[in-house]
Amino acid sequence: MNAPPGFDLALVVRSHGFYDLAPWSWDDERRVLSRPLALSTGRAVTAEVAQPEPAGPLAFRMLASGRPAAAEAGEARGTLATCLALDHDLGEFQSLVRAVEVERAAGRPHLPNLRWVLARGAGRLLRSPTVFEDAVKTLCTTNCTWALTRVMVQNLCDALGEEAPGGGRTFPTPVAMAARRERFYRDRIRAGYRAPFLRKLARAAARGDLDLEAMRTSAASTEALAERIAELDGFGPYATEHLLRLLGRFDHLALDSWVRGKLTGLRGRRRVPTDRAMRAWYRPYGRWAGLAMWLEVTADWHGERPSWPRGEAS
Repeated sequence: MNAPPGFDLALVVRSHGFYDLAPWSWDDERRVLSRPLALSTGRAVTAEVAQPEPAGPLAFRMLASGRPAAAEAGEARGTLATCLALDHDLGEFQSLVRAVEVERAAGRPHLPNLRWVLARGAGRLLRSPTVFEDAVKTLCTTNCTWALTRVMVQNLCDALGEEAPGGGRTFPTPVAMAARRERFYRDRIRAGYRAPFLRKLARAAARGDLDLEAMRTSAASTEALAERIAELDGFGPYATEHLLRLLGRFDHLALDSWVRGKLTGLRGRRRVPTDRAMRAWYRPYGRWAGLAMWLEVTADWHGERPSWPRGEAS
């Protein structure tokens, strides 16, 4: 697999918490990321990408029952490339970081310190193979602990995913999820109040009434996409802006209680700053404001001793 110069697999994998959710599996010591995939041919495979050394070459491997076609291997490889945002051009964002660093050094300490971003080449966020999966997982992060999020997502894969070589299960398709009743999501998945939202989202996607996948390459404005997402049941301001972030749209900050608390500590405040004040800190980044904010609050995840244990944040 071809990667941009200086690409660090671990940095992208740990860019947010979704790597800790099924069906992803991350071996930090061996630097191997893997997951079951449902290919368009109907075959379930397990695909993995490894990078033994930071900034080194990426190695791809696929496990399948029987001999896969070259096109199937190509599809799996392309899917992982999408998940790792290898096509994401960070040039404009990096230029802004350099410019803001000059301003910060000139006496504007309230601006975010993102020197580490330039040194490490950070800015790519791990994505799911489908926008549908990212949307479902986003719903599963709302108003609950990370432990419950992990339980819900694991239950979805165990109950509705297809078994793949190696023993894992794929993330369920919209069709598989649409076939289940609301009670199934309450009782089996433990989705609580999210049960009707998950079912309705799956049914709309399965019928073709909702084309989530088109959002990833849409030419529509971020505001237009935000309005469309906010129309979905269960997607309030945080969930809407979180999904936009995974679509590569960073105009909004996707503020939740964890982010507000983290920024309060980083800025040495006794009280939580207003959302208006937080937006002002990142205004110089324009359409990249949300990425700048996220990279500031997660900088301590990427040191020699990552500070983020499982369960801290999404």
